[in-house]
Amino acid sequence: CDEYGILVWQDFIFSCHIYPLNDPDFVANVRVEVEENMRRLRHRTSLALWCGNNEMEEGWVHWGWDRPENEDLKAAYDKFFHHTLAGWSRDLDPDTPYWPSSPSSDTPFENPRGQAQGDAHYWEVWHGRKPFTAYRTQFPRFMSEFGFQALPPLATIKTFAEKADWNMTSYIMEQHQKNDSGNSLMVGQMLDTFRLPKDFSSLVYLSLVLQAEGIRYGVEHWRRHRDRVGGTLYWQANDCWPVASWSSLDYFGRWKALHYAARRFYAPLLLSIEDEPPAQNVFVTNDQVEAWQGELRWSLETLTGTELAAGTEAVDAAPLVTTPIKNFDFAEHMDDDSRRALLFVAELWSAAGCLTRQTAYFAPTKHLLLTDPGLSASCHVVDDQLEVTLQGQALARLVELALDGVDVVFSDNYFDLPAGRSRTITCPLPAGWTIARAEAALQIRSIYDSY
Repeated sequence: CDEYGILVWQDFIFSCHIYPLNDPDFVANVRVEVEENMRRLRHRTSLALWCGNNEMEEGWVHWGWDRPENEDLKAAYDKFFHHTLAGWSRDLDPDTPYWPSSPSSDTPFENPRGQAQGDAHYWEVWHGRKPFTAYRTQFPRFMSEFGFQALPPLATIKTFAEKADWNMTSYIMEQHQKNDSGNSLMVGQMLDTFRLPKDFSSLVYLSLVLQAEGIRYGVEHWRRHRDRVGGTLYWQANDCWPVASWSSLDYFGRWKALHYAARRFYAPLLLSIEDEPPAQNVFVTNDQVEAWQGELRWSLETLTGTELAAGTEAVDAAPLVTTPIKNFDFAEHMDDDSRRALLFVAELWSAAGCLTRQTAYFAPTKHLLLTDPGLSASCHVVDDQLEVTLQGQALARLVELALDGVDVVFSDNYFDLPAGRSRTITCPLPAGWTIARAEAALQIRSIYDSY
């Protein structure tokens, strides 16, 4: 993290439980642990914040802990996290901020879920089964926890499940799902967005892109409102065993679709679309310290590439703010049927070329009139990098690339490719491989191939 400039929110290791903080011996033991770890980590340039605990204040306020028999433990919690640990932290590392709990308003037991101050956790989309659009109802000062599950990639599932167990409700698959109702929550949200998958491999793929789309939806919303929302942390980065989970990296370090999406939605210069069909509203969030000038190129087109409207807009994105570029209303171009065959494409261009592309739709993906995109791929090897250039005759929604039998990280993955565009993706050529072997191993699919 020091090397790559990744800021670390460092918890003290207390979470989701009532601890005996009224026991002097326990507190003395904790002090040894705190001092050892703070001395070990306090010099790190990546260290951004010490947080007293995870979701313990939430427990006292919302989980039924606040009962008469726990009165002494509640008082001990307040004393320890708001005074004792805060003092130790101030003495040992006065340069790094201390925050008592997450989420917290910084006032003991006062509305830890509030959005006026402090940080917030939001789990109504996952545990509450609300749609991804619910993220847009949230405007906390800092969104420090939210998430959505996906299955691990099929290559990982193969390490713990025989083919006979490749079913969401098999005994083995349910043993590798440790969240109550996790599989049904995943499938329910999946059917809100996609059609029923044709096989288990497609189910895994849909779970991966569903997770990526959902978290993207939230992060882009909060980044558009960076004057109000100071940042986001999604739950979670990685796994401690091969399992269905909220992670973007699985147990073996394989990139799930969310990890590729995170690289895009956390880019310093973000193009995003607030879709409110038939309206599409375009924004540029510039987290760089210098202004950015360029051009927005946009088009309304059919899924097979026929252009219905198009234009350009000058973009002057000031540093460290979100700039609204233009609000589009395409009501005159569609009705209830034709909207299923349309997409909106927005691209940011500079003198160097197209920097980023976003697509938005006027109907759920399951209702889009997708046709076979007819994807073609040409492969070349340049400086030990495999270059794959893709082109299609119709929209390829959420394109997945893989090399059968080997793990690689592509320059991008799980992206939309509108009709008539080409896209070149790279990855390291596996050691000892020829281009012929890479071409034979290359696997490509999109949403059209999932049903």
